[in-house]
Amino acid sequence: MYHFFIKPEQAAAHEVAIIGSDVNHIKNVLRMKVGEQICVNDGSHEYLCSIAQLDAEEVTAKIEQVSETTSELPSRIVLFQGLPKADKMELIIQKAVELGVYEIVPVATKRAVVKLDAKKEEKKRLRWQSIAESAAKQAGRALIPQVAPCMNFDKALRMCNGLDAALI
Repeated sequence: MYHFFIKPEQAAAHEVAIIGSDVNHIKNVLRMKVGEQICVNDGSHEYLCSIAQLDAEEVTAKIEQVSETTSELPSRIVLFQGLPKADKMELIIQKAVELGVYEIVPVATKRAVVKLDAKKEEKKRLRWQSIAESAAKQAGRALIPQVAPCMNFDKALRMCNGLDAALI
């Protein structure tokens, strides 16, 4: 069953509204029809729905069953990842999200080969966030892990001080 994410305000008493890029994905890529079932998640609730209406800008789905989200780990794991060469970061993000990581923080280390300027960094972060969203859908996660802006090693260590436990 296909899995989609919404914001809590997109869920009403008996239906959910799916907007954005997922509309095109449902209509044109998956070619879903009225009556087909989907799973929709708002971070705290999981809705088993059937598609009621397909419009140009919105897909309306009738809620058939609601359950509390229980698929997340009891601990919130933050992955601090040094910037690897080439596109290895994409695979690391994908697998980390599938394994249950709560947040991913790219870290620019002193001896790393990869150096990102501000413009390039934001473009990469948006790409990485998109990969995290796709992996969360694939794994049936209850939430989409955030990919934080890239930070240096000293700032990452200071951020670790605020966490319950750190493994370095």
